This record gives sequence, C-alpha cells and structure tokens, in this order.
Amino acid sequence: MRAKSGFSSGPGPVAIALLVGSSTGFAFQNPVPDSLRESESLIEALSGYDPNGTELMERLRLKLGAWVDAGYTHNFDDPRNRQNLPVTFNSWTRRFLFNQFNLYLERAIKPADRWDFGFRFDVMVGSDSQFTQALGLEISDAGRQKIVGDTDHPNHNLTRLAFPQIYGEIYMPYLGGVTLKGGHFYTLIGYEVVTAPDNFFYSHAYTMQYGEPFTHTGVLLSFNLPLPNLSMTVGAVNGWDSFSSDIDDAWNFIGGLSWSNGVEGAGALSVSLSAIHGTVAGYHGKMDHLTRSLYSLVVSYDLTEKLHLVLQHDHGWEEQLGDENDAHWYGLNGYLTYDLNRIFSLGARMEWFRDDEGIRVVGDGEPASFYEMTFGANIKPTNWINIRPEIRYDWAEGNVQPYDDRSQDDQLLFAVDLVVNLL
Repeated sequence: MRAKSGFSSGPGPVAIALLVGSSTGFAFQNPVPDSLRESESLIEALSGYDPNGTELMERLRLKLGAWVDAGYTHNFDDPRNRQNLPVTFNSWTRRFLFNQFNLYLERAIKPADRWDFGFRFDVMVGSDSQFTQALGLEISDAGRQKIVGDTDHPNHNLTRLAFPQIYGEIYMPYLGGVTLKGGHFYTLIGYEVVTAPDNFFYSHAYTMQYGEPFTHTGVLLSFNLPLPNLSMTVGAVNGWDSFSSDIDDAWNFIGGLSWSNGVEGAGALSVSLSAIHGTVAGYHGKMDHLTRSLYSLVVSYDLTEKLHLVLQHDHGWEEQLGDENDAHWYGLNGYLTYDLNRIFSLGARMEWFRDDEGIRVVGDGEPASFYEMTFGANIKPTNWINIRPEIRYDWAEGNVQPYDDRSQDDQLLFAVDLVVNLL
C-alpha cells in the first residue's frame, strides 16, 4: 500500500468549526454596509459597477455571469488514500478543493406574442468539471467513465475543463408558447444539480451522483398544456453524458411533466416527473448498446413561509452484458430546510439508495444499500456570498465496505465551502 502523502493535513475540524461559528455570529450581527450586502455580485460590491447594466447589454438582453466555489472536507476516519469515496464532488479529505469557476454568457428568451431566440454558453474549470465532461467533447475514449480522482497520485491536479452547456433556443408564440432548445445542456432529471449556487448542500446525494445523467446533447421541445399550471417537455438526446454520435450513437427519448398549484409562500406545491429511455454504450469500453431507463419524481411543498420540504424518488434499470436480468437502482431522498432569517438557513437531507446488482456505486457486482444523513446551514451575509458548512454520516448495508479505502461500512465527514457570485 502506498505511503501517506507528505502534504500538510491543513486545518482540522476544530479550526473549521471556529471559522464557521465566527461566520455565523457575523451573519447574525450583519455589520456589512448596505451597499455591499445588497449588491448582486462581488464586482458590483467592490466597484459599484454592474457589467450587465450597460446600455449595450440591456439592449441585446445579454447576461454575463460567473461564480466560484471552493471547499474543504475532513474525514474522521483519515483514510490512507485520502478519499471520501463513494462520496464524490468533495471526494478528497485533508485537501482544499477548487471545485468550480463557472463563466457563462446568456440571452434568455422572452415569452411574448412574437418569435424570439436565445442561447447560453458555459465554461467550467475546477475539480467538479470532471463530472460534466461528455464523450466526444472533452472525453475521447468511449469506454471511460466519470472519474473521481487519481487514487495512485493523491497530489495530482484535479482541475478539469468542461463546456457543460452550449445551446440555442427559439420561442414560438403558438399554443400558449412553445420553446425549442437544441445543443448541449444539463439534464432535466432529478432535483440536485451540478451548479454550486443552485444546491443547499456542498456534498451530493448518491441518487444524483450514481443514478442520474449530468448532461445531454440533443433537442427539447417545451410547451404549456391546456390545464392550469401544467407544462410538458419532450425531446431526443444522444444518451447519457455524451456529445458525439460518432462515439455513442444511442438516441434516447427524454421528457417531463411539471405542475404547480399557483400558490406563493405557505402552501405552494409543485410536482415534476421526468424520464429518459433508450440505448447507451456498454461499460468497460465495450460498445455493445444496452437499453437503459430512468424516471424521477420530485415533489416540493412549502409547509410555511420559512419551512420547505422536498421529496424525491428515482428508479432506473438497464440491461446487463451476458445476463438476461436487468440491473435496477432506486433512490428515496428527503430535504427539509428552514429559513431563520434572510441570512441564516438550516437544512437536513436523508437518503436511501439501493444498488440491486452492484453496478452503479462500487461496481463490484455486490448488491448493497447506501444511506446518508446530512445536516448543514447556509450563511449569506451578502447576496453574493454563501458559506455552506455540513456534517454528513454515510453507511452501507450488504457485502461491501466502500469507505475508508475499502475497509469500513460507514464514515463521518465534516465539510464547508464558499460560493461567491463574481458577476
């Protein structure tokens, strides 16, 4: 077994807890001047200048945006390989991660009584970019799966480059409004997303990490149905996390239904059902095309003005090479968040993820269930800063020991990251 790295272990959990505690006090006292607190970005706060507020940008309806996300995770088991696997994204312990620098240019469509067009282009740099890389775009080997770091070289530079979104949109003023999107874009499946500012927690659920696609390439058609607050999206995409049909010529149907009760605040309810079905390339470099299906149901409900509940259920299944039985995986997730005030929010996430044939998480063919409980906070002293401390406990049931360098059936993590809206 390789010796432990000579890198400094970095600040321990006590020091980080003190930092978070002082930040919490800072948030409650909130001595930040209004000009800094109310600004929407770091550049606007420091310079008083909003690049998106210029006459040219407003006339062309363009928006330039950017954020940065960096964090640190402490694993109380102190694994020899310094990895928190099978937890990904914040997969390394005793190491600061530069997770995301994301820059985008967007022209959002404007529904009206006439045709309109829009587009979006994103570029992401950081350790999270590996999860948004697509076959045929950033990855040329069709058999390569998503990576989570170099286990043989723990000091390896994890920074990757990805272009997770490159798409155009056309709005057509018919049937209550129809939008056609074409290109490369994030999936509409599930609840959690790759983009750091759009999640409550720093870490991610197994359901999102191992049960769902991240990006697609293809076309989507979205329109309203003749029922109140009900919309539909249907489309064709080139498999999961794939860009070029030359590598993975596997077109899939993708679609979803979204409904809300139209209430704002307490009592607001929304339900979304999304699904994808089609063929994907086989594992381990084998180009046999396998049929894979997945659906995801997400229900969001505001119990009060400040208390919010989200429930999610996923079920996926696919053919197995050399086996007449399908491989199944299931996810049940619950999220509960409470807004103490405009600065401080508390949250909890609980999850069960079942890998029936052992192909999604560890990949050794052993059926297993994975559980996690995560408790955290969002601290927002300004509109453009979010500090996200969390403590997470994971455990597995089955003939697997996936934690602490494949030696334990549970692990405890403390993590904290900082998300800053730059533009």
